Amino acid sequence: MFLVRFFQYSFQYSKVFTRVNEKMWKIIIYFIILAMINVFPLNYLIVQEQGWRLNFIEESFTLETPDWVLPESCSILASKLVCSTDLEYTYEHQGITYIFNYQSSDYDLTKKQVLFKESTIIYSNGEGASMVGYDYKGFSYSQSFLELNLSDGAERQVLYAEFGKAIEESFSPYIVLYTLLVNTITSIAMNALFLIILSLVLQLFRFGYSKFFTYLDSIKFLVYIMGVPALLSFFVGLMEPAFSPVLFQLGMGIITMVVMLVYGKKYFR
Repeated sequence: MFLVRFFQYSFQYSKVFTRVNEKMWKIIIYFIILAMINVFPLNYLIVQEQGWRLNFIEESFTLETPDWVLPESCSILASKLVCSTDLEYTYEHQGITYIFNYQSSDYDLTKKQVLFKESTIIYSNGEGASMVGYDYKGFSYSQSFLELNLSDGAERQVLYAEFGKAIEESFSPYIVLYTLLVNTITSIAMNALFLIILSLVLQLFRFGYSKFFTYLDSIKFLVYIMGVPALLSFFVGLMEPAFSPVLFQLGMGIITMVVMLVYGKKYFR
C-alpha cells in the first residue's frame, strides 16, 4: 500500500529527493493522515474536556440569580423532566426565554430560547441555528424545583449556578462533535498553509543550483518531511497538548533545513 511506502520515505532522508514523482492525490491523502496524527492530542483533550463550554447559561445565572418561582409539580428525575400536568411554564432571564414542560414538536428558531421537554433540551440562538441535548445528560443528580424555590441568598446562587452548568453539559455530545470538526478542519488548513509558505521559502535554495525542485515537487518533499514531526508532536502532545503544534512546526523547519544542507548538494547541481 502506498501509505506504508510513503511512511518509509519519511525516514529515508538521503533518498527523499527522488520520491517526488508520486501522484499528487496520494500525497494529499498522506498529508491529511499526518495532519490527523498531529491534531490527535488536542482532539483527545477536547473529548476529555467535553468540548468548548457554552458557558453563557451558567454565567448569566451567576451574574444575576433568577428570581423564578419554578413549577413545584416538576422535577428532573432519571434523565427526564417529570411534570404532573401538561402546562407550560415560561420565564425570561438575561434576554433568553426558558420554557419548562414544552409541549409542541416545533420551535421558533428566530427566538433565543431554551426549551425543556420530557427527554430533551432544545436551544435556539435566535439566528436560525439550534442544538438538542438528549436525556438530560448534564444532570447527574435529581433536580427538585421545590429546592430551588425554597433557597435564598448564597445558597440560591450556588444552586442556580449548578443548574445552569447542568443545562449546558446536557449539550456536551453535540458540542464535542462540533468542536472536534472545527479543530480538525482548522488544524488541517493551518498545516496546509504552513506547507505552502515553507515551500515558498524552500524555493530560495534554487539560487546556486541550475536544477531544483518545481514548486509542486517541493510540496511533496515537505509532506514526506512531515512524518517525523507529526509523530513527535503526537507523543509529546499526549503529555502536553498545547506544545504539540509548536513542536510540529519547529521540527518541520529544522528537519527541512538540515536535510537540504546535508543531502541537497548530492541531487541538485
